[in-house]
Amino acid sequence: MKNNIIIILLLLSIVSCKQETQKEKSIDKITDSADYIKYLNVENQQKIADLQQDIDSMETRLESQPNAVGDLGRLSVMYNTSYDLTADVNHLHKAVQSKERQVEHLAIKPWKAKLGLAQLYIKQHQFRRADSLMRSFTTEQLSKEEQMLYFDIAMELGDYPLAEKMLDNLENPRDYNYLIRAAKWNDFKGDLAATLQMMEKAKKLADQSGNTSLQLWSNSNIADYYGHNGEIDKSYQHYLKTLALDPDNYYALKGIAWIEYAHENDPAKALDILQALQENHPLPDYKLAIAEIKEFQGDTAAADRLREEFLEETSQDKYGKLYNTYRIELLAQGNLKMKEEAIQLAREEVEHRPTPETYDLLGYALLQNNNKEEALKNHRAHVIDKTYEPVAALHTYEILLANDLNEEAREYQSELMEAAYELGPVTMTSIKKMSK
Repeated sequence: MKNNIIIILLLLSIVSCKQETQKEKSIDKITDSADYIKYLNVENQQKIADLQQDIDSMETRLESQPNAVGDLGRLSVMYNTSYDLTADVNHLHKAVQSKERQVEHLAIKPWKAKLGLAQLYIKQHQFRRADSLMRSFTTEQLSKEEQMLYFDIAMELGDYPLAEKMLDNLENPRDYNYLIRAAKWNDFKGDLAATLQMMEKAKKLADQSGNTSLQLWSNSNIADYYGHNGEIDKSYQHYLKTLALDPDNYYALKGIAWIEYAHENDPAKALDILQALQENHPLPDYKLAIAEIKEFQGDTAAADRLREEFLEETSQDKYGKLYNTYRIELLAQGNLKMKEEAIQLAREEVEHRPTPETYDLLGYALLQNNNKEEALKNHRAHVIDKTYEPVAALHTYEILLANDLNEEAREYQSELMEAAYELGPVTMTSIKKMSK
């Protein structure tokens, strides 16, 4: 009888432990495909067709009145929207061309159109051109809109003193546009807690305003920041809120795909999302995300093929500088000719916008070309203690190891381990190999 009681107690203990383990797993699991599957194949072909019809009608109308500034402005907006829906980069360029024509012929309040044009230049990654345009018409007495745009451009160009000056001028904790820029500034400074605090305030203002565009921007961006902070559940919930507001929001779906892959360890579900995105909204960089997962699954041949396709596609003139950062890293991992191209492209990117991140890519390209001493010199001058991006930390780690600075390199190990979600399983595997 005593033995039976002991056996029963052991069985109860095992069942209890099993239930606890299952409970822990259910708590850890944060995604449910039922939450987002309805958004994977949202029918927007009619919306695209209707928009194209409006574009064609406006183009025809402009044939008889080629300098009608109001119509040129509307056409620019249409093409920009079409680019967001279709990923056809030619439509982004046509949006810019239409806005340039409007600016050329606009006599009343031309500065407003010029601000819009500068924003489109930023979208094209023509940051120098945006800066040059702004300096061509602004005076010392900058409007709030001008200060905001100067901040945006300065951050892209690595002119941080100017960015800070503009932010100080804009300071208003009850202003949405100030808060989202203050969040970006704090993220750059490595203060993620302050970033999230600013974004929560901005999101509250956006919700109070009822402005869908502001709500979309707030939810999708705070989702990213929560992911950076390791709060994956909150990141996921905000991506879902974004999709509830905009079922066509490809950015949110891509974020969920990364959660499925990097947090949930479910590459199959991640691929389902990414392949649906690639079909409906064929941006070139989906190929890189799919390649990452294929490599994780052991299909290196498919991964290599997708990366080659990406490089070939984005080498076309129509993409300009849009994908330079991705291209530099991939080229640096290729053959000798590709490695040399990576250095050339990295130097061009640094010339275009000298930020810690672009200097980091230059250092990485130098390392891959066996210039480890020059890479170290580059990173000491322009990267170390100047950015908190995980990829830059990874490249710094590699450069320090290559220069036999093992003690200094170890200081980066814990930082890289904390960034496991952002870097992804494939990268973390390579880090562990380097650490041995």
